[in-house]
Amino acid sequence: MNKDKNGPGKLVFMLSIVALILAGLVSVFDVNLWLAGTQWILISILLAAWATFLNGCNCDCCKKE
Repeated sequence: MNKDKNGPGKLVFMLSIVALILAGLVSVFDVNLWLAGTQWILISILLAAWATFLNGCNCDCCKKE
């Protein structure tokens, strides 16, 4: 079976997209989803930064393949 070493980074990036969509819903349609729209945007930025970190890891396990 072929392992995708970028799988966690892709998952976190998709979560970032979901958080950005939630930010739009909260801001435009005034939906109450636990946080304000700006806070959802900050969560989206944080998740995107983590996705970038996870995709560019420099560990020994990635260098073997």
